[in-house]
Amino acid sequence: MLACLSGGLIALSGCGDGSEDETQEGATLAIYSSFPYQGPPRSISTSTSNGIRLALDQVQHRVGKFELKYVPMDDSTVQAANWTPEATSANARRAAQDEAAIAYIGEFNSGATAISLPILNEAGIPQVSPSNTAVGLTTDEPGSSEGEPDKYYPTGKRTFVRIVPKDTIQGTALATLMKEDGCANVFIINDKEVYGAGLARNLERSAAQLGIAVLGNSGIDPRAPNYRAVAARLGVSTRRPHVLRRLREGLRGLQP
Repeated sequence: MLACLSGGLIALSGCGDGSEDETQEGATLAIYSSFPYQGPPRSISTSTSNGIRLALDQVQHRVGKFELKYVPMDDSTVQAANWTPEATSANARRAAQDEAAIAYIGEFNSGATAISLPILNEAGIPQVSPSNTAVGLTTDEPGSSEGEPDKYYPTGKRTFVRIVPKDTIQGTALATLMKEDGCANVFIINDKEVYGAGLARNLERSAAQLGIAVLGNSGIDPRAPNYRAVAARLGVSTRRPHVLRRLREGLRGLQP
């Protein structure tokens, strides 16, 4: 991710139309990041931010003739213990309104990028994600939703890159493992967010292609107080607490 960003910064430092208001030598440029520092993703977000700081330290916070400033932001809240649309859009607007901003690293969650990307695209700020896998952010392949990916790029220019494979790869890998493990039937549960719903669609498609019977693909609320209704839908007896406990742990472990 940082190598990709460094290449972009070097290219940006050579840009300009020669006008008088072109960024002058010695100017400070800002690199923003946006990750969730509340809830389960906190440790990954902290490690990623530390990696950005280390990379900038190694180049003495400079690229070409410019000084680099790092501005980390939190797209989560204590109450939600995860990212929120409000915090994400506020972060993107903050970067978009900063004339010194030249790069935005984030989001951690695909659903968050679906919110920040159009804002940053309009501002012409390159965005790099270390973790987004949702298909529709970059392509209209199976697993995407109507209007994707064009709706994320109002300028018509692509300004986003991810450094991990999209969910068509992950869905195929999951279905292949199921097949190898002898799974004949699968009921898919997703959290209805951009990442979860998209991956579920890709898994459903890949599983069917491999001859695995898909008994259902249902969206649920991962923050529900209990999952008895989900268990009943799956035909799991609510009198088997160990099964319900494992189901609850699995559902609450879903990361959008």
